[in-house]
Amino acid sequence: MGKAAADTGAAGQKMIPADCVSVLLMALGNTSITKAQYDMMSALDGSRTTSSFEHQFRSITAKAKELKTRAENGEQFVAVRPAKKRCKLSSFHRLILLELC
Repeated sequence: MGKAAADTGAAGQKMIPADCVSVLLMALGNTSITKAQYDMMSALDGSRTTSSFEHQFRSITAKAKELKTRAENGEQFVAVRPAKKRCKLSSFHRLILLELC
């Protein structure tokens, strides 16, 4: 999913995974979207209809409701730990390693 955030869309905008949008809806305490908000999305997009946004967001709002329930039931979400960083070697240590190999 990290790669999806780096990809750009038609207008040079970054793509955000649907699960992240679901988390944002849940965090805002609003797991549904009104018709007026879908209309606004359509107006800002300029090419997609309100109905297409409603269709796209069905799974996102369902996931937001599911995540809200899971969080309210006490589920803990553990973040991915960063990979261990390789230590920087000085020029001296690189020389020693090269000689050992």
